[in-house]
Amino acid sequence: MKRALFLLVLFASLAAAAPPGDYYPHALGMTWRYTSGEVQKFVELREMAGAEVWMLEHRYADGARMLEALAYREDGVWVLAVQSAGETLAYDPPLKLYPPPPLKKGLAWRQTTTLRGQALELSAVVLGVQGVEVPAGRFNAFRIQTRLKAAGGAESVVDLYFVPGVGVVRYATADGGVIDLVEFSR
Repeated sequence: MKRALFLLVLFASLAAAAPPGDYYPHALGMTWRYTSGEVQKFVELREMAGAEVWMLEHRYADGARMLEALAYREDGVWVLAVQSAGETLAYDPPLKLYPPPPLKKGLAWRQTTTLRGQALELSAVVLGVQGVEVPAGRFNAFRIQTRLKAAGGAESVVDLYFVPGVGVVRYATADGGVIDLVEFSR
């Protein structure tokens, strides 16, 4: 019992000692490779409207490429825009991807934005912590259920398995599709 309590206190103190920027990991060159063939990598840090914006590149197995402009702020992680095929599309207002850390069971957030003139509503809730084994390893991950609804009624539901300091280790769709993290490098 004493050993378990010691490990719990040690884990909590290590988590508390981690720099805030490491909770939602972002650094130039940081890379995630998934079973779908997608590779995500931070490729550039830009200045936009007086703020730091991190450019996350998504490369797909078919050669397609997309960039996301992300802002890491005290009030969470925000998607400002996406760029694909030479076209940049801005979210108006920016879309909150994650709230300020730390995540905890029951935490929920909701937001409405527009993209290319179409209204979108994102709602998310942390369902709890769940053990998950993926090719990159075994993790205790926050399971975050996200729903994205378009004005026309189309809806997408994806469960994200997020590990602080690592990122998303699994994407699971409502129809049973699963994409797992194969490799992560800082």
